[in-house]
Amino acid sequence: MKPIWLFLLVFGLYSPLLGQDHYRWAFETSQFSRVSDFTDNLAIAARGRLKGYIDTTGRIHIRLQYNVIDGFAEEWAPAGYLSADNSSSTVGFINRRGQFEIEPQFENTGFFREGLANVKLRGKWGYVDRNGRLVIPAEFEFANVFVDGLAAVKVDGLYGIIDRSGRYVIRPRYDSASNFSDGLSCVRLGDKWGYVDREGNFVIPPRFDAAHSFREGLARVEIHGKFGFIYTQGEAVIPLRYEQASNFNSDLASVKSNGLWGYINRQGAYIIEPQYQEARSFSEELACVKIDGKWGYIWIDGSIAIRPQLDEARDFKCELAFARIGNKKGFIRYVAPLEKELTLNRPQARPEQVTRRAIGEGRRITVAEPNFTIEVYDHKRIDGDIISLNYNGEWILKQYELSAEAHRIPIVYDPELTDNYLLFYAKNLGREPPNTAAIVISDGQRSQKVILTADLSQCDIIYFEQE
Repeated sequence: MKPIWLFLLVFGLYSPLLGQDHYRWAFETSQFSRVSDFTDNLAIAARGRLKGYIDTTGRIHIRLQYNVIDGFAEEWAPAGYLSADNSSSTVGFINRRGQFEIEPQFENTGFFREGLANVKLRGKWGYVDRNGRLVIPAEFEFANVFVDGLAAVKVDGLYGIIDRSGRYVIRPRYDSASNFSDGLSCVRLGDKWGYVDREGNFVIPPRFDAAHSFREGLARVEIHGKFGFIYTQGEAVIPLRYEQASNFNSDLASVKSNGLWGYINRQGAYIIEPQYQEARSFSEELACVKIDGKWGYIWIDGSIAIRPQLDEARDFKCELAFARIGNKKGFIRYVAPLEKELTLNRPQARPEQVTRRAIGEGRRITVAEPNFTIEVYDHKRIDGDIISLNYNGEWILKQYELSAEAHRIPIVYDPELTDNYLLFYAKNLGREPPNTAAIVISDGQRSQKVILTADLSQCDIIYFEQE
């Protein structure tokens, strides 16, 4: 009997992992030699020397015709061609239809940021505007993109900071420098890293063996092979005690201790204890982790979202993640169980991407102004109805118990969306099902009242149109 009980015990311990398969294959990519992650709903796909873009359905959006391309930024992407011997390239910028807005003429490029792009001409870097004019001469050995009006550049082996006119804000004096984040630039003098302000004064002296830009108010630093995190004032808010660490994302950072990875919060407390062979940052509420040689995904609370079964996996971007099982490779889409739906914000997502529940026909409401308000209250007997509201993919009210008193929420109409909507989601059925609520929409010129009804299998919805 002992082997049977042992089997049942082991199965019981691991059955939560075995039962979690909340994903589906969106499409395969075996026809391509390489694919990138998605950015702005497009991913780079390559077949041999030729590259193009696919959309989130897997269809080719811009045909594979370039040798050099990169992701889109400010609606344009670098694209161009290699010489026959691969010794040189000519690169320009294309729009989302694949048409050149700036013809191929540069040896290399970065991206458009704040209306300017870093480009390489005759071995030196400069900046062009969206008309293709060289507005900052190509005189730098390296030039970063602009962030908040400033960019790091390299001249004669040293780094400085310029503004959008090309004027030095900080003369070249550092052995390396990053763009500013949280008002500080990460710089290296000799073999030590520190942080300077916009005048070039050291706010945090160079004492780190490695240092990174600030993310979510914290910067990852290293001394003698140990990693920790500091505030902009320089004190170590999370002591340097980890073997490795990632930047903070969604208020969590993955860290490695005693050979295993876990996740800490901004106070340095473990939210998810070290237990993974590898662990990446959270992206779109999910993190990619490795257990027993296989990749899967976890939620922020550490529960398994997709059980470890993938031979290869990448982060979710635009609700898709590249994955491989054996010879099958492509992009998977996470399908959240009902109890997890309220934790996901999906800005500009369609209603059917927000919930697995059915969605009723709903009502269409016209508003006169882009800024309006809604008020929600229980218009019948107060019986403990708990509801949530989702506007254009984001939860603007979560698990709210309705009362006779109206709860007011400001709304901004998004003209870029085909449908602006308010999804009415029932958490429970109250004492007198189904859940009902009165919604009053006020746009400054008139008020309109709508009664919404939902249960645990179907949501109600309002679609908005602007006059």
